[in-house]
Amino acid sequence: MQVTRAFGATVVLGVVVAACGGSAPATQAPGATQGGGGGGGATQAAAPTAAAEATDGGGGGGDGGNTIGFTYGKVTFTVTGPVTAQGEYGFLPPASMFGGAQGSILNFASSQGSDANLLSIVVNQDGTVVVSFTSAALGQVPAATCTTSDWNVGAGSGSGKFDCTASMSLTPSGAAVAGGEIKGEFTAHT
Repeated sequence: MQVTRAFGATVVLGVVVAACGGSAPATQAPGATQGGGGGGGATQAAAPTAAAEATDGGGGGGDGGNTIGFTYGKVTFTVTGPVTAQGEYGFLPPASMFGGAQGSILNFASSQGSDANLLSIVVNQDGTVVVSFTSAALGQVPAATCTTSDWNVGAGSGSGKFDCTASMSLTPSGAAVAGGEIKGEFTAHT
């Protein structure tokens, strides 16, 4: 069952990375067109866009200017145990769903593209909360079961604190190690 949850966390990361990665060229394209100036520059505008995409995809030192902002909210957290991490990640409305009493899925990421780290908060219909942390470089803490405080998740916004314990963590090499904790707080809105 734990392996299935770990696989699910990895799939969620892939979906979010694909969704975020797919939006990056759209952001770059208007800049390239705007930088291209007046008429007749369509062919020339395409070359800088292609070069920018190659640079973003090949950069090994993070995603530079592609960091997620805090416009729609953020999560502040620490991960302890076999996997350790801490940070503030921006909320991703397009990769999330507020469902009120029907359940919610809230995704927060450090950046767009292949270097993205992801923290997912899943609120089930029965009110239970599960948090997962996924990072290619740092490892994974999948499906940590949480206790919550100051909790308020509705149809278009949410906030609260969480203290979660996982039965296992996955190291970057893929080894399963017992234990793991995720603690933090978030705000999010559409």
